[in-house]
Amino acid sequence: MTLIVGYFKNFGSKDVEKIVTEFKKIHPEIDIELMPLYQDQVGDALAEGKIDLALTDPRDNDFKNYQLQLITEVSLMIILQAGNFMSGEQTVDIKDLKKIPNILITKTEEEAGELHYHKDILKITSPFIAVDSFNEAALMAASGSGYFLMNERTADLLMNDQLQKMFLLNDGQQLKQDYALVGKKDLDYFDDFAQAAKSILVDD
Repeated sequence: MTLIVGYFKNFGSKDVEKIVTEFKKIHPEIDIELMPLYQDQVGDALAEGKIDLALTDPRDNDFKNYQLQLITEVSLMIILQAGNFMSGEQTVDIKDLKKIPNILITKTEEEAGELHYHKDILKITSPFIAVDSFNEAALMAASGSGYFLMNERTADLLMNDQLQKMFLLNDGQQLKQDYALVGKKDLDYFDDFAQAAKSILVDD
């Protein structure tokens, strides 16, 4: 049997591959096929049977027809040119970023969804710039053209002396990103995959 697992592209593949390895310790007989998706594609992919389950950030999507389990919350960070803030500062509030452009990493067809997340859900008031790739965003940030968002897990993979990482607050409260598992209601392996995800994302 093959289980098709979607995952939110912004999470990257490293954690998902670790979860698959953990899951296969319990179910070595199951083949896993991974499918990277934009956040807005997850619902359609489930409805159309392209995937069996997905690791994603639900945001304000309604997954009432599916199994949904929150795995963990991860702090959001901004990445910007080193020197914009004192090197010892660890946090920055949204209100202090309103004059610095927020770089959205998104393809044209997903731009509206990402803009909605940044503007309406996170309440970011910066001007927005859209770019196609992470590398382009990093180059723009390093040159002082703006900042982009990553969560703490993915930001740990970024090593660049020209960039500064800061935890993102809104009115003093740390903003977080959800990691949740969503899947078909009749999927037998959902709970085992959720447990594998927790062992990597929470207990690791």
